[in-house]
Amino acid sequence: MSSDKTDIVRHIADLARLEFSEHEIGIFSKQFDEMLSYISIIEKLDLENVEPLLHVIQAENVFREDIAKPSLSSTEALANAPKHDNVFFKVPKVLK
Repeated sequence: MSSDKTDIVRHIADLARLEFSEHEIGIFSKQFDEMLSYISIIEKLDLENVEPLLHVIQAENVFREDIAKPSLSSTEALANAPKHDNVFFKVPKVLK
């Protein structure tokens, strides 16, 4: 492990206001090196005609359309409520 990579890890940790032991810095330096190796593999690929993705999963909106439909009136909604004041449901107080 080169001191250059451990210096980078220390610098990043300093920017993030994190403190690591020398052992942890060694582990992160190795992981940092593995990430850079992976990036170098990607850099070798021909990605000229590959469209960028906004998200890794190509999902479409699966929600139904928001269409207003008739619903219960206030009177019907409050009809079976144990307690109400003709406008709102009355429930026991839960906050002090």
